[in-house]
Amino acid sequence: MALVTGCTSADQQASTGGPLNGPDYADAGSGEECIPAKTGSSLTFGGDELHNYGSKAVVIDKVTLSKARGLRVVEAVIVPTSTSLIGYGTGYPPDPGARSQPGVDWDHRRKAAGATLSPQSEKAKNVNNLVLHLQVTDTTGVGMAGVLVHYHVGSSDYVWHNVLGLTVETKKKSC
Repeated sequence: MALVTGCTSADQQASTGGPLNGPDYADAGSGEECIPAKTGSSLTFGGDELHNYGSKAVVIDKVTLSKARGLRVVEAVIVPTSTSLIGYGTGYPPDPGARSQPGVDWDHRRKAAGATLSPQSEKAKNVNNLVLHLQVTDTTGVGMAGVLVHYHVGSSDYVWHNVLGLTVETKKKSC
């Protein structure tokens, strides 16, 4: 499996070994979620936790999709939660049941780009749920290999990638 890096300047590449890369980082790209949706539909992709294992604050620069086909990011937000992640599904915002789960603080979500994530202990109970609003822009072969979070700590640039990819079934009502 190749590591994904993103350019930060003509001479410098972002490292994949930053403080958001915890114990499960080696599993990146190992799974896939499938959601049925029509062209033009909105999707919620919210099964990822961003955990700062470092000793300094992390600043998110941007969130992009890896190897996206027929998908675009409309919005990426960080949702504080202490028990559950928002999860995956059709429509955005996520359905009221997902937003009102115990411990999910949807009302205090913030844009991911520009967000600062403080260091957290490995046993932290509060987590940063990365939730993407995606739009389906094509009719066939829609999907992505995963999510990339471009961030920095001081003057060092990093890229984090998630575990799950996404396939969108545009022709049937189920996957």
